[in-house]
Amino acid sequence: MKKLFTLLLFVSFQVHASFTGSFSGSGTAVFASGRTYECSEIFLRLETTPELFRLRDGGYNCGGLLNASFDPFKMSIRNGKLWNLEEELGTISDREIKYQIFDPADGSTYFLTLTKTQQGEILYHEQWHDGEKIALTIKGTLK
Repeated sequence: MKKLFTLLLFVSFQVHASFTGSFSGSGTAVFASGRTYECSEIFLRLETTPELFRLRDGGYNCGGLLNASFDPFKMSIRNGKLWNLEEELGTISDREIKYQIFDPADGSTYFLTLTKTQQGEILYHEQWHDGEKIALTIKGTLK
């Protein structure tokens, strides 16, 4: 029984450990109007354990006009789900992290999907929904 528990703990850590590290790359930002900007830099510094998903640092630079720097945050992991306090925000697996955050102040929702490829790259897909339509989409490939 002890060996089984140790094996399950090890496998669980390996599942989420694939998203631990510093990743950077480039991509494209597209506004609802159709205006497109090249993103010369998209970067993330992530840490995952069996119990925790943490964004240590991150952001992007798209065309010099669209820049963002992410504040550090963390979410609990319970049974493959991402939680902030008692609110379920998304899911996490060995190949994908997916979550959304609603801002009641302005009615907007932020969506982020990170997908790990077989080559070890991360496909970055961010969307902002302003309450009526998708206002911004940013896609990129990070290594």
